[in-house]
Amino acid sequence: MSAGENRRGILLTASAACALTIFDTNLIGVITPMLVADLNVDFAHMAWVLSSFLLSFASLLLVAGSLADHYGRKRILVLGLSVYGGSALACGLASSVELLIVARVVQGIGAAFLLAPALAIIGQSFREPGEAVKAWAAWGSIMGLTMVVAPLLSSLVGAWLGWRWALGMMAPLCGLLVWQVIRWIEESRSPRQHCFDWLGALLFSLTMLAGSWSLIRGPEVGWYSPEVLWPLFWGSMVLCSFILWELKVSSPMLQLRLFRAPAFVGAVGAMLGYAAAAQVMAAFLPVYLQQGRGVAVEWTGIALLPFALAMLIFPLIGRRLSAWLQSWQLLGMGLVIIALGNWGLAASVQSAHPITFFLSMACLGAGGGLINGETQKAILGTVTASQVGMASGISTTARFLAMLMGYAGLSSVMLSGVREQLQTSLCPEQGCWLAPELVTAVATGDLVQAEFEGRSLSQQVALLSYQSGFMTLFNTAAVIALVAAGAVFLLMGCQRERVKPVQQPQAERVT
Repeated sequence: MSAGENRRGILLTASAACALTIFDTNLIGVITPMLVADLNVDFAHMAWVLSSFLLSFASLLLVAGSLADHYGRKRILVLGLSVYGGSALACGLASSVELLIVARVVQGIGAAFLLAPALAIIGQSFREPGEAVKAWAAWGSIMGLTMVVAPLLSSLVGAWLGWRWALGMMAPLCGLLVWQVIRWIEESRSPRQHCFDWLGALLFSLTMLAGSWSLIRGPEVGWYSPEVLWPLFWGSMVLCSFILWELKVSSPMLQLRLFRAPAFVGAVGAMLGYAAAAQVMAAFLPVYLQQGRGVAVEWTGIALLPFALAMLIFPLIGRRLSAWLQSWQLLGMGLVIIALGNWGLAASVQSAHPITFFLSMACLGAGGGLINGETQKAILGTVTASQVGMASGISTTARFLAMLMGYAGLSSVMLSGVREQLQTSLCPEQGCWLAPELVTAVATGDLVQAEFEGRSLSQQVALLSYQSGFMTLFNTAAVIALVAAGAVFLLMGCQRERVKPVQQPQAERVT
């Protein structure tokens, strides 16, 4: 086996493992209406099906990256794939929405322990600037290809066999990937000079857990509810303890000095903006197409092609542009395009002609595809080989924490938009009290069963309110993308010289 074949095998295997998490986001978005109808799920449970996955996922990503550096990236990757595949099978067999949510929590744990080491393996294997550009462009293309295939396959499997088969089909894919990891990837880790920072890992996970819990519960019970404020308070206390401990311990789980570099902070900010304003749309767009546009389940994957194909093609364009543009310029341009795509979606939500909506989806996907791999490369390019696991943990934590924040925050914004339009339509002059059940029924897409003051709500009013909620959602996402673009220009654009990582011992390779 040649060295070139081996490196291609490493890149394809690690990238395919990363693609599982992208597949999951697209899968859930497509099958959510089927799941809601089959299990009689309300808005709160619908949000928990995705958020429970992101809750455990975001809480453990950084811990998983550090464990991979310490105990071996290949070992942790095999563990993560095994847990992910087993829990995917449990999701398909779940007899109630509560059991499904528990299985999704476990699946999020498995996803954290497969994604962080997979990214670290790519970052550690392709360190030279030239090969790093090619590797991350290929990684971005595979992620884009996944965004094309996932909704197509999910919609077909869901329509023909049901949502249980769509969830359960991840299990054999994980089994195949375990075999490929054993075949292609050699073990690697950072030099062990100290014990693993277990207390730091615990404090960080508790911080993420408290913050994520508040984000999930906020749209459901209100942002000023004690169920939201108390976890935020205790999470802040634990975060302070975590920072103090990491500054004190000799071998911290998180090198806080990484955040002294404006380029690193700017790259993380770009990741936050991209995930919260573009990647999260993989969960929202399929639901809107089915409920707001009346697209059938089996055609949802086709309807998403403008968004998905742009996510596939534009990483290649981003690779070519990287020879002419600096990283901050490419990131900033991509975020501005994402903002324009979201504004286009908002403007075309209530249009009778869908062509503008589909063109706006393509614009959104173009911006996301342009910077998908670049955000990862920009973050990992500022650290040493021995820190790639930690940096990949930071990168992926930022990505999926932003997705969680985006999903929870934009869901809350959508509810507000639905409520405001219902108020305008039902009682425009003096206002009226709207039962929470009415607002959440419309926001879930239940446009037939929603009732107001004992009578069935007009489907026209319900649809208009549903579309208005999504209009508010898209406008808010556009603002998020513009704020992230501004942060990139300020933090990365002012750096005239490339920031070089501090030299540390090279990663130990274990054979």
